[in-house]
Amino acid sequence: MTAHLIVLRGNSGSGKSTVAVALRERLGANAALVQQDFVRRTVLREDGGGDNRATAGLLAQMARYCLDSGYHVVLEGILDRGRYSEMLEPLWRSRLWDTHLYYFQIGFAETARRHATRPESAHFDVAKMRSWYREDDRVTFAQEAVIPESSTMEESVARIMRDLQSPR
Repeated sequence: MTAHLIVLRGNSGSGKSTVAVALRERLGANAALVQQDFVRRTVLREDGGGDNRATAGLLAQMARYCLDSGYHVVLEGILDRGRYSEMLEPLWRSRLWDTHLYYFQIGFAETARRHATRPESAHFDVAKMRSWYREDDRVTFAQEAVIPESSTMEESVARIMRDLQSPR
């Protein structure tokens, strides 16, 4: 069976992490979850202010290692195109696994509303989120599937699972 790389990208508070965790559960024991925030904040203790080359490199290495070991990989994070396209494009172009790219297109007002419901809201405020927010930050090297603001977590997971079953 071909391994799948599922990339979930979008602004902070868009629901990527929630979908990623649910998706990994649906995929079963043979699925790895690679989260940008965990690698950046916990593993490398980067503050996010730099170019994040170490984060991008480690994310790519982790994803490749898991894919090469036969795992499906859910890679999620803001992964803004300006800093992460150089890392994402070679993963997308590889023919060793089946890659699916999703962009969570959520307006800022909804992003701020969702943020207020998360534990992270104690660590950074809406003004900080506004400074990070990128309107329509889809990559230019591939057609990303858009997860709209109206899509629930269950609908998003179901859509991705259907996409994984479709021949490419």
